[in-house]
Amino acid sequence: MLLRLNINNFAVLENVELDFYNHLTIISGESGAGKSMLIDALSYLAGKRASMDDIRYDTSGLVLEGVFDFPNTATLNALLEQYNIPVDEVFIVKREIMHNKKSIVKINNQMITLGQLQEIMQEVFTIHTQHKNDELLETSRQIDYLDRYIELYDEEDFKQYQQLFYQYDSIQKRIAELEYKDRNRLEQLELLEHQYNELQLMNFTTETEEDDLEKELEYLMNFENVNEKFEQIKSILDGEISVQSLLYDVVHQLEGITPFDEKYSIYTEKLEESYHLLTELNSQVTNDLSTLEYDEARLNEIQDRLNSINQLKRKFNETFEGLLRLERKLETDINDLKNFSQSYEELINEKEKVFKQLNVYAKKLHDIRLDRKDFLESAIVKELEDLDMKDVQFKIDVKETQFNTLGFSNVEFFITTNKGEPLKPLNKVASGGEVSRINLGLRSIFSMFENQALVILDEIDSGVSGKVATKMAEKMKLLAKTRQVFAISHLPQAAAVADHHLHVYKTVVNDRTVSKAEYLDENEHIEEIARMLSGSTINDAAIKNAKELIKTSKQ
Repeated sequence: MLLRLNINNFAVLENVELDFYNHLTIISGESGAGKSMLIDALSYLAGKRASMDDIRYDTSGLVLEGVFDFPNTATLNALLEQYNIPVDEVFIVKREIMHNKKSIVKINNQMITLGQLQEIMQEVFTIHTQHKNDELLETSRQIDYLDRYIELYDEEDFKQYQQLFYQYDSIQKRIAELEYKDRNRLEQLELLEHQYNELQLMNFTTETEEDDLEKELEYLMNFENVNEKFEQIKSILDGEISVQSLLYDVVHQLEGITPFDEKYSIYTEKLEESYHLLTELNSQVTNDLSTLEYDEARLNEIQDRLNSINQLKRKFNETFEGLLRLERKLETDINDLKNFSQSYEELINEKEKVFKQLNVYAKKLHDIRLDRKDFLESAIVKELEDLDMKDVQFKIDVKETQFNTLGFSNVEFFITTNKGEPLKPLNKVASGGEVSRINLGLRSIFSMFENQALVILDEIDSGVSGKVATKMAEKMKLLAKTRQVFAISHLPQAAAVADHHLHVYKTVVNDRTVSKAEYLDENEHIEEIARMLSGSTINDAAIKNAKELIKTSKQ
């Protein structure tokens, strides 16, 4: 849910800081007061493209910031991880749009792109308006709403279909890859064999060969220095007064002390160990000096070998480990090309086998949709009849189409609101008032399946009045029981059921028009409903009617 909204220099909203609360907040005010600008500000936080016209006149730019209670959903968490956005208890979205600077988009202080913001914020809140095509009206989304309602996604048949579909898709891609390779197969085979032979001629010994050669090369190039060090060590160990003899004398003296002072025993033990270690070292150095020999031929051989390796690394733009992987891959690709006919035939057979299984499960899903669609049809008709659409008919058309991730069903919602009139696609409904009622009715049914903790309704109740307005207000209140809802409304019935009432108005400060927004207390709430009932003139009768409306709405 939205906890706080800060707006700076957004058209007439010069400096607005608002806290928000759970359940239903009604936003009211005179036409042109700036109500829709609040929603536009949230649209910007949802990823709306910037317009310089929205920057307040005579300012350098606008800044919008929304603080949200973190909506902990699997999809959102995955997106945040994908875009390296830190997760916190709150979710802070910020946009800065400047005249002479690049616009800035941030979530939790992490810079992101506008496209990433749009992708993320659709998981946080949704805005519904009468003036744009709502996702509920989009034909492509209607199969998802049907499947959620009839709980198709929980069916084992659906899970099995999904596995088969992705298997089928993988086979299709492999076939396409083979067909692409076959277009210039002989040419490609010749090239791959040439590359493979180059690598084969190198006869790489181990995966650490390059490192081993570099170490040996370094040793040979520093042979004189190493040999000198060995000679010096030998001289120290075999000198007239050697380290071993000195150590031996110290140990001998300590052995005469330890019977009288036990703490020296540990030193005796350690020095004895050192004496034996030096003796062992002397033996090793003596052995190495006797066998140590500078091999210039081996030095040249290693240099030539490393030069050849480096040439191949540059040619193929690979590391040494990459050359080894490339050699194995080339061998596989060559075998695939040589055995193209066999591989291709095997894939075609596998594709046909999976397709038959896919068709079986797609038919099962299609039949489930046909069998259960009546439940959703009845539920929608009931909701719309409740909104005084007495002659409404609603049908869900389920037809076979091409395979996709959901099966081979094409789902489209059809409706007619007038008796005797033919059914039309839901997105062809023309009347604004009807769209508002249909939208709210569908939203009431499908809200349980939506992840967004915030729903924004921008004048979706315009064009209705009387009993229908009361019903729509009740639906808004019901919707707000399980989530945060903001609704711009001119209906007194909606204001009467509000948990919070935000009033937007215009005023003049320093000869400049600004819009302000304030929460109404109980008396102000009554007065605003009275104004909505009677117009600009508020009299005792209007106040009485407002109080009665509030009282009735709570029953």
